[in-house]
Amino acid sequence: MSRISKWSFVILIALTAPLFGYERTITRTLTYRSGRIMIDHKFGAVSVRTHKSNTVDLRAEIRASDEEFGRQIDVTASDEGGIVIRSSYPTSERRHFGNFSYSVEISVVIPDSAPLSVHNRFGSIDAEGIGASSEFINSQGSVELRSSRGAQRIENAFGSIRVTDSLGDTAVQNQNGSVEVDHVEGNLTIGDRFATVRVNRATRNVTINNQNGSVEVTDAGGATKIVNSFATVSVRNVNGSLDVTNQNGRVEATNIKGSAFFRSSFATTTFSNIDRDLTVESQNGRVEGNTVGGKATIKTSFATVDVHDISGPTRITNSNGNVVAADIRGPLTVDTRFGLVRAERIHGALDVENANAGVTASEIAGSARVHTSFGSVFLKSIEGPIDVENQNGGVAVSGLRGTCDPITIKTSFSSVKVAIPASAHYSIDARTSFGSVNTDVPILITQKSDNTLTGTIGGGGCKMDLTTNNGSITLTRE
Repeated sequence: MSRISKWSFVILIALTAPLFGYERTITRTLTYRSGRIMIDHKFGAVSVRTHKSNTVDLRAEIRASDEEFGRQIDVTASDEGGIVIRSSYPTSERRHFGNFSYSVEISVVIPDSAPLSVHNRFGSIDAEGIGASSEFINSQGSVELRSSRGAQRIENAFGSIRVTDSLGDTAVQNQNGSVEVDHVEGNLTIGDRFATVRVNRATRNVTINNQNGSVEVTDAGGATKIVNSFATVSVRNVNGSLDVTNQNGRVEATNIKGSAFFRSSFATTTFSNIDRDLTVESQNGRVEGNTVGGKATIKTSFATVDVHDISGPTRITNSNGNVVAADIRGPLTVDTRFGLVRAERIHGALDVENANAGVTASEIAGSARVHTSFGSVFLKSIEGPIDVENQNGGVAVSGLRGTCDPITIKTSFSSVKVAIPASAHYSIDARTSFGSVNTDVPILITQKSDNTLTGTIGGGGCKMDLTTNNGSITLTRE
């Protein structure tokens, strides 16, 4: 003896699709007075439409490859305490030879103001025009909801979910099936695993929790929060704040009207057009982007940081990766190791803490403080005081914009070179060992030896201390 199982039913329908030997139609019309309309079904599709009438119109199409089995299938409808529609199947065992299959398709037309609850298994749900808060729970089949009002709740597994034109709050939970949402006017909440999530035109807040599937959000009208792993997160046009946490997946964001917070690992984070503050916390992932309307805080490791056009103070922390920052309209602070640093057009002070790599900076509208080792430091067009500490790397400074800003440079096992503008006023103290001090700038010398020089330029004024070991010091005309 054998009994058809849910799995064998799916396999038989999908692979063999035999002709049905038995078909029967059941129709019922009931008067809806109040309460919830409930549909409890399995092994077939459910279709729900609405009308302005107070009736519930039921049509069930029963099909079976075995006539005796088919006659025992039934669909009942009762109107006690709301309306309940339920399908039932034979429980007795019977041996069937060859291909054996059956299904029941239920179509229901309900009042558009009636709340609805649909539970289905091994079949799809298709609903349109629902006008009250409702729920749809399904498995092993797709769910599609169109043109609904009121709060909607949808659960599914091993099948897709598609929601279009939902005017109320919408909650979606799925497993092993994609989720697509287009136009939701209430708050939207989505949970999924092992499939893609796509959202378009959500006018209020959006919350998405996904695993092992990409997430795409376009045109969100409120705060948007996304948690994902092992796939890309792509967000465009958010009229509110954005909070993204991703693991082992790329993060892409553009046109965010509020602040943005990204947490990621082992993948690239890219951004553009963030209207307010930006925070990025990454591990082993590249960070690149431009156009931030507020301050920016970026942390990563073992990858490059490349940012441009930041409107506020910017702080970058990295290790084992290069840092590139340009067009920062505020102070820039960089703390990194084993990576080159390049800063250009900084409208504020520059502060760089580095090790085992070089630093290049130009057009700094403020002071420049650079500490590094085992790499060269090149500074050009600095408007404020300069403080450089280096080890085993040369230092070159040119294009000084201020006529009297203090300069302190220390290094070892390499040279120091400073270009002096004609209008500068400095009191020079240059010292080296195992090297020489050379100048082609007019200096009133007060003390001079092979490896020291003390004097004044332009009558003196601001302090310039230049110190190196095992390297030369050179002063040239700008």
